[in-house]
Amino acid sequence: MVTILAPTDFSLNARHATTYAAKLLAHQFHNEGRMILMHVFEAPSAISEYELNMLHFDTMKTYIRERLEERKNELKEEVDRHLHIECVATNEGLLEHIRRVSAHAQVDFITIGLTGSGMGNIFLGSHTVEIAQHAGYPVITVPPRAEFPEGRGIRKIVFAYDLSAGGKGDINSASDAVLQPFARIRNIVQLFGAELQILYLWPPKKEDHEQLETQRRLLETQFQGLRVSFHRLSSRHVVSGIREFVRDQQADMILFILQQQRWPGSLLKLRHTRAMLFRSTVPVLTVPVPAQD
Repeated sequence: MVTILAPTDFSLNARHATTYAAKLLAHQFHNEGRMILMHVFEAPSAISEYELNMLHFDTMKTYIRERLEERKNELKEEVDRHLHIECVATNEGLLEHIRRVSAHAQVDFITIGLTGSGMGNIFLGSHTVEIAQHAGYPVITVPPRAEFPEGRGIRKIVFAYDLSAGGKGDINSASDAVLQPFARIRNIVQLFGAELQILYLWPPKKEDHEQLETQRRLLETQFQGLRVSFHRLSSRHVVSGIREFVRDQQADMILFILQQQRWPGSLLKLRHTRAMLFRSTVPVLTVPVPAQD
């Protein structure tokens, strides 16, 4: 059973993202799960008694729930009438509520649109990365041009990874901080039933082949039993190189570990993820590293 949380602000791009989420649930996971449509709104601040009556909090919440129900019915009619969709409206903080709902509902993925108005402004650029990092769950950001491949589903996921930033040492001595995101990625790939294409970065002039082989063996061990292939990013331009590889391989999704982009010396930077969010024609799946106590 899969649970997908889909925040929406009812903008065009948010509608596109919720459609993608519905198709993901219906076609990839064969309706074996549920989708939670969520909208976060601010309680109105009235400046007159008339406005206070017209824009009462309860009235606003009822209106939002009606819009959510309307969107739910649209998705069932457009995608699949057997979809299990729940609606949630709240005026709590967005990140706070995403965390609470995700924990309570045991969410597998959060899907968000890239742009929009209102709540959608929170999803622009660095804020998207911030939500993905701090929500504590895998986030699928759906660019406006990304379409779900209905005929075949998600078959290929490109995992962009900087092997040179993994450090040295024996595989068995790798810390939990290093291994935890791999476990999440393994679960995700198994859930999708997809092939994992590891597109690794390695400095052109770096001659430490021992480190390269150590890091590669680490990945092979973590993803043993999955359909995995390794490919070196040949382009000196990270974003365009990833895009070209995705296009050539006809891949369906790009995956990043966000924490790696903060590691000293990493060739993958947060700006690369932001650029991919705006330029990609396929969804970008970001996997956070659990917070350390």
